Amino acid sequence: MWKNIWGYKLEVGRSPFIVANCPFSNCFLTKNTSVMPPEDFDAIMIHPSTQRIPHNFKNRRPEQIFLMFNNEPPAHMPRYMAKFDNYFNWTMTYRTGSTFHLRYGEIIPLDSAPSTMDQAMAMRKEMMRPGISPAKGKTKLAVWFVTNCNAESNREAYVSIMQKFTTIDIFSKAGNCGGKCPRVKNRDVCYNLIEKSYKFYLSFENSICEEYVTEKFFEIMNRNIVPVVLGGADYAAIAPPHSYINALDYTPHQLADYLNELDRNDTMYAEYFWWKKHYRVNDLHETTKIALCDLCEALHTTPLKNSTVKGFTKMVIGTISL
Repeated sequence: MWKNIWGYKLEVGRSPFIVANCPFSNCFLTKNTSVMPPEDFDAIMIHPSTQRIPHNFKNRRPEQIFLMFNNEPPAHMPRYMAKFDNYFNWTMTYRTGSTFHLRYGEIIPLDSAPSTMDQAMAMRKEMMRPGISPAKGKTKLAVWFVTNCNAESNREAYVSIMQKFTTIDIFSKAGNCGGKCPRVKNRDVCYNLIEKSYKFYLSFENSICEEYVTEKFFEIMNRNIVPVVLGGADYAAIAPPHSYINALDYTPHQLADYLNELDRNDTMYAEYFWWKKHYRVNDLHETTKIALCDLCEALHTTPLKNSTVKGFTKMVIGTISL
């Protein structure tokens, strides 16, 4: 890893590959540039948002791989990205067309998962039985954790309209978008608190970009709370039907009314939990293991050749195909 990778914590050494039981585990990941000269590594992982300017490696070997590691949407890519045109050989991003697909999470069907919509509907009806109440003990309606109060998606305006028709509690790290979580530095503690009291969590993305769906969605899917999503991903392709609520299917007023209706009807609310026993949710920690395993395997099996990734000039104006 050349310098640091801002916003990410990756395990170093051989442990990321051994613990994950990678097919090829004899890779070594480090950010210590004194281990050996840069030109002696098979691959150098570079985070453009940290690096900002392409570094000139004087003794770079022609077959050495430069890997772009980035999981931010195009809307967050400033114009310096154009400088990286024809610089990288491989990519590791959230986009499916990347050399290595680093999802923020994934939802895996188990053996008992339905194979048809009729089967899924039958499982939903099972949640209507007496005694099943995911709403039990929940006294509050909806909550939102937010760090960026001026996002590209304009999610703040959507929530502001919703608040005219229903109750949404907002927590932010600095308290500048709303209240502060008592332990906001420990997100799990906050999630544990809201899981007990709230029925809905606003998993609103900061950018409406194709395929861009972050831990805001997957972390909540792992809990006893219904996510309300706002993003550019095809949620129907990555999550079971009737497991989330898509804000883009409603106006803010309509969505507020629908949440109020579910708040009054525990049976309707319970139907959003039908899938829990039939699927497994993997978080970013698990998907990172997979991506690093794929990288290690490729370094052993894929011929290293001098081909580069183009299109970053287009990306800074909104489009790129990786």
